[in-house]
Amino acid sequence: MAPVQIKDVVLGEGRTKVIVPITGRTADELVEQAATLAAHELDLVEWRVDFFDDALDSDAVLAVAARIVEALNGKPILFTFRTKGEGGQQAIEPLQYVEINSALIESGLIDAVDVEQFYDAAAGDAVIGAAKANGVAVVGSNHDFFGTPPADVIVERLVAMQERGCDIAKMAVMPKDAGDVLTLLNATWTMASQHPATPVLTMSMAGLGVISRMAAQVVGSCATFAMVGRASAPGQVPVEQLQPILALLDANL
Repeated sequence: MAPVQIKDVVLGEGRTKVIVPITGRTADELVEQAATLAAHELDLVEWRVDFFDDALDSDAVLAVAARIVEALNGKPILFTFRTKGEGGQQAIEPLQYVEINSALIESGLIDAVDVEQFYDAAAGDAVIGAAKANGVAVVGSNHDFFGTPPADVIVERLVAMQERGCDIAKMAVMPKDAGDVLTLLNATWTMASQHPATPVLTMSMAGLGVISRMAAQVVGSCATFAMVGRASAPGQVPVEQLQPILALLDANL
C-alpha cells in the first residue's frame, strides 16, 4: 500500500503503529494525560476533542492544543471530533465542525485530522480541503456501534474514503459473534491487497474484537488503538499489554 508519513511515523509499511487517545474534559486533565504518554511506547496520539468540555469553543481548543503539543514533546497528533452520531460525546453543527477543525489545521498544531465519511458532506469536504492546503493528513472514518456490515459493504465504504481524497481509510465495527470478527479481517485484507491506494485502518470493537487489534499487521491494517488510562472506544487494551504481541507478530512475518 502507498505509505503515509506523519512527522517521523510512516503508516502503511513495517510494523503496525499504535495510536493512543487522550480524552480529558478539562485543559489541565488533557495536559496531564499528554505528559503521561511520554513514558509509554506509542506512535501517535489521538486527541478526542469531543470529550473536552469546551470543545465547541475554537479559541479554547487552540489554547489547550498548544499546551498538549508541548507536553507530547514531538509525538504526532491526530485531531478527532467524534460526532454524537458515531459514538462521540457531543453533538456539533456542520459550520462548527468546519470552524474547529479548520482552525486546528491552520494553526500548525496538529498533524492529522479525522473526517467522518457520513457526516455532513459539504462540511467534511471543507475540512479535507483545508487539510490538503496545509499539509495535514486526513483519516477518513466510519464507526458502526450496532453491528458489522458485510465484507463488501465495508470495502465499499473504505474505497469511497480513498476516492474522496482521504489519506487513510478507517472503519470500526461492532461484532456480535466470531464470524463478524472474521468478516472485518477479511474485508481488511481485501482492501490492503486489492485497493492499496491508501493505508487502511480497521478494528472490530469490544472484547470479542480484541484479536483484530492484535492481528492488524497480518491482514494489512496500518495501525491500531490502545489505551493509557481511559479508553475512547470499547475493546481498547493497555498499550503495555499490546506492544509485546505486535512485536512478536512483526518478528515472525
